[in-house]
Amino acid sequence: MIKWFTKQFFYGRIFLWFKERTEGLLFVIVLIFLISYFHSEYLDYIEFKTKAPESNIGLSFIIKNFLIGIIALGYMYFYFVIKKTKDQIIRKEETTQTKNELEKNKEMVTSLDEFLNEDELKK
Repeated sequence: MIKWFTKQFFYGRIFLWFKERTEGLLFVIVLIFLISYFHSEYLDYIEFKTKAPESNIGLSFIIKNFLIGIIALGYMYFYFVIKKTKDQIIRKEETTQTKNELEKNKEMVTSLDEFLNEDELKK
């Protein structure tokens, strides 16, 4: 029973650690995949060019990889822009909430003496 609780605790800790870093880890995995993909494509291109040097089919390798690169860069650009915008929205909401709290505090009275007249206070 203790072994089961310990295992669940460690699984929970690993899950919480992974949950916080999911975006970064997936981003690194995608980058590693793209690097290995482009490397293998380059090796295929070189092999093909040595077999048929007068062929123009090698241009298709270049165009395809160029388009994949543009798509990857576009995704990264929008990923970072959306993340930046999301952070700005969160900060704006936090400042709005603090302003609302300050306004509520200004409306609140600190003492009931504010409602009494001078004569009533002296009694």
